[in-house]
Amino acid sequence: MTRRLAGLVLLAACTEAVDPEPLGDYTTWTREDVTGAAPGHGDTYRIIYANELAIDPAWTLERGYQEGAILVKEIRDNVDGMPGDLRYVAIMRRIGPLATGLEREGGWLFSSSSTPNGSERHSALCWSRCHVASPYNGAWYDYRR
Repeated sequence: MTRRLAGLVLLAACTEAVDPEPLGDYTTWTREDVTGAAPGHGDTYRIIYANELAIDPAWTLERGYQEGAILVKEIRDNVDGMPGDLRYVAIMRRIGPLATGLEREGGWLFSSSSTPNGSERHSALCWSRCHVASPYNGAWYDYRR
């Protein structure tokens, strides 16, 4: 069994199916490409999309992301600084009030899918192993720039 396949099998064993509202064509949202090593994603090429609520300039950094904000990361192979094959899609949906703080995954639903707009699975590891330490209320970059 390849290392990538073993990782996917292990990840699937620690997840539960979820059925949130479909994303639609998120590729029309604001896009940012990021490369290099990142906790939880390794040395990958990440295409990150943010919906209008995630980039709303009326919300300040102190207020955090508003309910309904969605960030979608396509995690791809890094082929000499260019996007390669899709590994999986990671999705963050702001579903709770900002006052939840560190409880209940900071008001986010973390899920992933093997294909764009495919069936999704939730894993608490996204929050507890990584995003809980992020500087932007559960997100690592400020997509509201």
